[in-house]
Amino acid sequence: MQTRRKKRSLLLLGLFLVLFLTACGKKENEPFTYRGASEKKEEEEVSTERETEYIIKEVNMTEETITALGEKGGLIRCSYNLGTRFLDKYGNSCSSAHFTPGQVVRLGERNEKSVVTSVQLSDTVWNYEDVTNYSIDQERGVFTIGDSNYRITNQSVVFSGDQQVNFGDLGQDDTLHVVGRDKDIVSVMVTTGHGYIQLVNTTLFQDSMICIGNRIFTMITGDMRIEVPEGTYNLTVANNGYGGTQQVTVVRNETAVVDLDQLKGAGPKLCKLTLQTDIAGAAVYIDGKQINVGEVLEVTYGAHRLSVIAEGYESWEKTLVVNSESATISLDMEEEQEEQEETTQQQNGSDNSNTQTNTGSSNSSGGTRNNSSTGSSDTKTDLSDTEVDYLTTISNMLTKMLAD
Repeated sequence: MQTRRKKRSLLLLGLFLVLFLTACGKKENEPFTYRGASEKKEEEEVSTERETEYIIKEVNMTEETITALGEKGGLIRCSYNLGTRFLDKYGNSCSSAHFTPGQVVRLGERNEKSVVTSVQLSDTVWNYEDVTNYSIDQERGVFTIGDSNYRITNQSVVFSGDQQVNFGDLGQDDTLHVVGRDKDIVSVMVTTGHGYIQLVNTTLFQDSMICIGNRIFTMITGDMRIEVPEGTYNLTVANNGYGGTQQVTVVRNETAVVDLDQLKGAGPKLCKLTLQTDIAGAAVYIDGKQINVGEVLEVTYGAHRLSVIAEGYESWEKTLVVNSESATISLDMEEEQEEQEETTQQQNGSDNSNTQTNTGSSNSSGGTRNNSSTGSSDTKTDLSDTEVDYLTTISNMLTKMLAD
């Protein structure tokens, strides 16, 4: 009798433990979700399909091989030949040139010679090309494109050319091709990367402007390194009567060294400058001294303060960076529109009658000079809505810079 009771107690205790462990496996108040057979099958098919997708790491055209990363880890290498079909995500034939490191592909079966029969771009991912408006928060693992946030996962990869790099290696001026699935970043490809220009022997040009290409203007603050998008640029400096231009090629992830002592040339250099305007009674000043409009005057290479005042027009004051042998600058000013401003302010419910807009433009032409050649330029400048503007007489350059 006691034995039977003992067995019954053990049986009840075992049943209680099973129920307790089962309860521990569920969250409190967690609803039970039943997945039908069709749902399970669909999930398995998607999982199996993704397991066959890979991220291209290297395409060796000499050996005709493709090395690829599995999205869940692992590395494979397969061969291809003229019989291999390269397909877009719709299954249409496309050039093998589209299959670069970072692209997500589905690999077909291998034939008897272990050559892959097809390589197809994935249709389970999205692609954003020519991405320039982005930011990266590595600590939070957030990649922002425009106003949308995406996750950087442990499997997210970055490629610059044929090299796998880190997210921290991306530059603010890089142009990217981003591949993702849902809200996850799968891969990032640098389509236009960056290199660096290292300035040395900068003493003569300290605190003056350097112009790189048609949109990079920055102050020289010693032997500095400047991040620049890859490409070829005209680099120009001018200060204290010295200066010149040199062509510089910036290679991705490399540093080009520029010795500014080699650019200063013989000096002091002078520019034959002519300032013109159609506005009657306009007073033009350079470095605080009024000049005669239309007359040729000689000014040294470097920065000069240029201001224009005329009755009935918005006056403005800018910095003129002189770096060419000769230049003609046409000064245009915007008429004051007090009545229009008052009407706009009334419509907006504002009584700020002191609001002004500094607006003007210049059209300059002149020669650029380095140690061996000269040239000419015709450029248009918009001087509106800036606190500090820089005009330049150099050819083929943008003649505006916004200064913080």
